[in-house]
Amino acid sequence: MRFALPRNSFSLVAAFVLGLVASPIAAPLWKTAVIGVSQDAFADLTYKCDHAMREHMIAKQKLNRDPVRENVKNLRAMEVGLLDCQDYDLLRKRLIRWGLSDNEVSEMSLRAVEERADSLEEVIRVHEIRY
Repeated sequence: MRFALPRNSFSLVAAFVLGLVASPIAAPLWKTAVIGVSQDAFADLTYKCDHAMREHMIAKQKLNRDPVRENVKNLRAMEVGLLDCQDYDLLRKRLIRWGLSDNEVSEMSLRAVEERADSLEEVIRVHEIRY
């Protein structure tokens, strides 16, 4: 069935074509805006979570080496710090829902590490895996 007025069909086609042309331009602009607004908060949570995980790992290793009451208390205290990782993960998921890819969010993490690092040794320390 045709539209009642020919200019309505022209308006719809024009809007559709305009949408097709604008979408490849709007998506990168949207992602850039989301990254710009979120980078500082994400960097802060990235640093806090990394620090909390490192402190928790150290406390766990101490407890394994010397299972005394003080080390148990210390490990439990470090577990509270892992709440920062919960906030980090929630923001990461929110950024993905807002249209960023996993790679773009990972790039935000790398930028956060590089911004906070004073030297190459600091960047390496963050990335190294300890056993």
